[in-house]
Formats: sequence, structure tokens, C-alpha cells
Amino acid sequence: MKSLQYTPKGRIGFSCRLESAKGNLLVLESELTALEPTVSGDAVLLGNPALVTAVWAYGKNEAERRHRHNADLKEMHAKAAALHKKTAMDTAALMDDLTDETVTERWCSGCLTKSNHKRVNQRAESVKVATYICSNCGAATTPCIVPGCENFALRGSRKLNVPQYCAEHRHTIPSFEKLDTRLEEITGYEEWLKFEKHNAARTTRLIGATVGVGVVALPVALAAAPAIGGAIGAMTGLSGAAATSHGLALLGGGALAAGGLGMAGGTAVVTALGTALGGALGASITSAYTSSDKSFKIVQLRSGTGTPVLVANGFLTEKSDGWGGWRRIVDERYPEAPVYRVHWGARELTDLSAFIAAGGGAEAAKNVAAKLAKKATKLAELPGLGTLLFAAGIAQNPWMLAKTRAGMTGAILADIIARTDTEQFVLIGHSLGARVMATAAEALGSVDGSARIESMHLLGAAVSTKKDWRALDSAVESRVWNYFSGNDVVLSAIYRTAELGTTAVGACGFNSPLRKISDRDVSRKVASHSAYFHVVKLME
Repeated sequence: MKSLQYTPKGRIGFSCRLESAKGNLLVLESELTALEPTVSGDAVLLGNPALVTAVWAYGKNEAERRHRHNADLKEMHAKAAALHKKTAMDTAALMDDLTDETVTERWCSGCLTKSNHKRVNQRAESVKVATYICSNCGAATTPCIVPGCENFALRGSRKLNVPQYCAEHRHTIPSFEKLDTRLEEITGYEEWLKFEKHNAARTTRLIGATVGVGVVALPVALAAAPAIGGAIGAMTGLSGAAATSHGLALLGGGALAAGGLGMAGGTAVVTALGTALGGALGASITSAYTSSDKSFKIVQLRSGTGTPVLVANGFLTEKSDGWGGWRRIVDERYPEAPVYRVHWGARELTDLSAFIAAGGGAEAAKNVAAKLAKKATKLAELPGLGTLLFAAGIAQNPWMLAKTRAGMTGAILADIIARTDTEQFVLIGHSLGARVMATAAEALGSVDGSARIESMHLLGAAVSTKKDWRALDSAVESRVWNYFSGNDVVLSAIYRTAELGTTAVGACGFNSPLRKISDRDVSRKVASHSAYFHVVKLME
């Protein structure tokens, strides 16, 4: 018998019973809010993480399909459930025909580790190409088709004789050997991310506008999302559309009840699996992201001594080259320090600035706010899904696009900082650039160890007051200084409306009891969103 059966249990619980053609059994029980399922059954199936993940993803999506009332959401979860069910059944069939023949210590394009790969019986009906199972992640693998390459590619559940390329030859990572590379200084990331092998899969679309069987639609401006989702999904042993679907669900699942980790706009991109920063998954995601955002770069503005200073601009000031308005502020507070500028999201920031600057003054800002309110209301009609999972709505909202890009950029910056040998940095950001820096610090604060941020300065920060800031507090050794102005119309009107009434810390302060987070009211000096550069003096 060959089957995968779903049984509801209680209000939000369920069980899944998978029986392979040869009678091997896997029983999984979970609730929608559970962080891990309970599994039992035969060792041959229980020992495959990819199979367990696929069954769990099937169960969660089937549960969501049954709980949802919105027809579009029901259809989305139905398609995802069918996708993961097929993946689980195909993987179980491969495990039925697993042999003892083993290829040892070869790089796996799924979990990005050197692992052993057990061969599947080539005479099995389900196998048309040389197929193996990775002993670490349980992924179905096959030798890379490039002559002389000893790495293993993800085979997925394909039955056809389709050539497959390893992660190096698909250019999803710069190099297997460089995944855990340390950087002497932060600008070394460019050399680290250079691909070492030719792109043998040049004709394969790694980053596209749609993902698998219509599970989720994405705008071109979020082209990194499918690759990032795929990278995270692949680390669980899944491949193809199933990996992308599961990875995006982890990243953008909104509430835990939706099967995700509650990420909003990229904060948990590289920490979704707990050990990503500075490691293999972080490298994979950073490579995917920088390939999609061609404007991302870290430029040294001057050399110096002491703790390096990183600055990032937001919209309305994104086009400025060189120092971008930072020279006076930085020179006064950190006259001897080396200074670097983080460039990011040129397309999103330009679109947002043009949208906001369409008119002029407070009245124009109110008009823009009204337009954003209409878009935001539509987004609010999709509860329980994070930013990435309702990206089709975001595609028409310049604010949400730029916000999401800022979150992703901050997460990638955190990965780069985590792999540098520099002990600490000072982070300074304006507007959405402040969001980039806050996200980077939060991600770094989620990792045990000494604080990598000496201090932070946030000017007109486009960051919500409604958040638990303990990770930010723990990430900084000295203090987070937040400079806010009640005269900032962009934050008090546009941000508040786009965020469904949420207030920005750049408009009213954090008002946090945490010891390291301090507010500075600069309303008497700052009359507009871009005026901070001219009048603010950074605190000691």
C-alpha cells in the first residue's frame, strides 16, 4: 500500500500517516503552532529529515486549507499541500529502494555540507537517473553533470533524465570551500562572493517572478525572495518548488499559526534556521540577495583608526553619491574612525522617493498617505501571512517594497558583519537606512556571544514602536541613540498610514524601558524628514 493520510485532531492539531509501497511507516503529529512535530514509525523513513519536513509541510498546509474561509488562501494552501504530498511520496519511494552502496564525503547542494550519499537501486521504477540520498539532510541527490566535478546536485523527484548541476555550477553559491570564509575587513565580501566555477546552468532561471505551481507570486523588485526561500528550504533537504514553498513559508509565515516564524520584511532572513549568520546558509542567502540587488555595495569613504563606522541612507537621500550627507555628522563624532557607506535598494528607494515627492508639502504627503492607505487596507485583508507571502499586493505599494528590501538588506549586512574579524562596528542610518541598521543589529543580537555593535545612531528611523526590542538591546555594547522629530511629516503621516496606524520611532521615540535604548527629541531643530543631516549632533 502507498498512501499519505491526513486526520484532524482537536481545534488546531492533526496527524499524518505515510505508508510506503513496501509497508514502511511514518506517523507525524503536530499542531499549527508547534515548532517541531512528534514522529514515530520505521527507522528507514524517520531517519530522513527531508521526508519528515515534507510530511509536516503537507499537514500544515492541509490544516490551513481546512481552516481558511478566503477562497484564494484556500486554493494557495491546497496547491502547497499537493506539492508537499507529492514530494513526500516520491521521497518515500526512493527510501524503499535504498542500497548500502555509499559515496563518501562529497558536497551536497542541499545542506551545503560534505556528507555521505547512499545510492538508490537504479532498477527501481521511480529512478531514471543515478540517484542518491544525502545522509545529512535526506535530500535526493545526483552527481553533478559537469565533467570532473565530484559535487552532488539536488535531484528532486524528477524521473526524467534531466542534467543536474551542483550549487557551484548553478551559481547559487560562490564556492563550497568558501562557505565559512572569514573576512579580514568588511569590504572583503566582494572577493568572497566571486564565483569560482563557470555557470553551467546559465539557461536555468534561478530567480523568477513566480514560484512553483502558483504557490506565491512575487514582483521583480523582490526577485531575491524565491532564491532565498529555496536556499532555506534546501537546507531541510527539499528541492525545487517544494523547497521554495517551504522556505518562503518559514520566512514569511506571519503568525506561528500560519506555519511560519513571524518574520516581517526580512528581519529573520538569515537567522530563520538559528545558525545561519557567518555560516553556509548565510553565504547561500547573501549570494542570492546580492545577485538580485545590483546596487548593493559597501564603499569605504575614508581609512582611519578605531571602531569602523557604517552609514546607510534612506529614501529622499538615496541618490547622493560619496558621503551622502554624512560627513559633518560623522566627522564631529568619529573624526578618526574608518567610515564605510552601505548602498542598497536603489530601485525601490527611487520609486518610493518619486511617489512621495510627486507633490510638495504637507498636503501632498496627506494625498500620498491616502493612496497608501488604500493599498494597505487590501494587504490587511490577508491576515496571518507575512510580507513575502502576499507579495502580489506589495508589488503595487512602493512603501512596502522598500520596507521589505530594507529588512533583507539588514539581514544580509548582519551575515557579512558576522563573518568579519573586526570586533565591533558603529552603525548609523537615516529613514529606511535606519531600518537596515536596526535589522542588522537585531539579527546579530539573536546570536550568542559578545556584542558586535559598539553603538548605534538612528535618525528619522522608519521602524515601528510596536516591537520587542530586547534583541536590539543585547546586540549593542554601549547604546542605541534614536533621534526623532514630531515635525517629520513623512513619518507622522505617510508611515503611520502605510503601517495601518503604527507609529515610527523616528516620529515619537522608542519609549523603551531597556537600558541601552535612548531617545533624543530633536523636533525643535528638525523640520522635515531630510533635515537631520544639517542640524543633528550625535551623542557621545
